[in-house]
Amino acid sequence: MPRLFFAIDLPEELKEPLAPATLSLRNLGRHVRPVGRHAFHLTLLFLGEQPEEILPDLSAIGADAVAAARPCRLALGPPGFFSRVSFLTLIGEIETLSVVSGVLADACSGYLDRPETRPFKAHVTIARHKKNVKPNEKEQIRETFSPFEGRSWVTDELILFKSDLTPKGAIYTALERFPFGG
Repeated sequence: MPRLFFAIDLPEELKEPLAPATLSLRNLGRHVRPVGRHAFHLTLLFLGEQPEEILPDLSAIGADAVAAARPCRLALGPPGFFSRVSFLTLIGEIETLSVVSGVLADACSGYLDRPETRPFKAHVTIARHKKNVKPNEKEQIRETFSPFEGRSWVTDELILFKSDLTPKGAIYTALERFPFGG
C-alpha cells in the first residue's frame, strides 16, 4: 500500500538556493538530518498508507478541494521549531491553503486512521533532529536561513504525492496534479 499525502511543492528557483543551506545543517552534529531539495513541500494532508484502489477517489477529492481556490502568493518566513523538527514558516495568502487543507481533511476523514485535529500550520520542514533542538542550534538555524525570508512565489496547484521510505530518507513521487480553479 502506498504512503500518500496532499501537498504544495516549492518552485525550483527556491529549492536550488535552499538546498545547500539545508545541507549545511549537518554541521550541527550527527543528530541532525537535513531534508534534501527533493523533499521541500508544504503538506496539506497526510493520508498514510492507503490501498491503491482508492486513488480514483483521492483524485476526485483533490480536484474538488481546489476547484474554487485561486492561485495564492506565499513567501518564506523565519525558521520555527517543533521539539525535533526545524522548519521554515510560510507567510502570505495562507488562508486559501488552510481552507483547502480543511476541505481535504473533511473529504478524506473516512480514509484516515486518526482524523487530523491539529490546526493547520504552514511550514516547510528543513531538518529532523534525533533529540530536542537546543537554543544554540536554533540561533544557528535562524542565522543560516534569515537571508531567505521574504522570498515569494505564486502557488497554483495541489499535488497528490506517494512517499517511499528508504534508509537514506523518503522519496516523493507526484502521482497527480490539481490546478487551482479547476
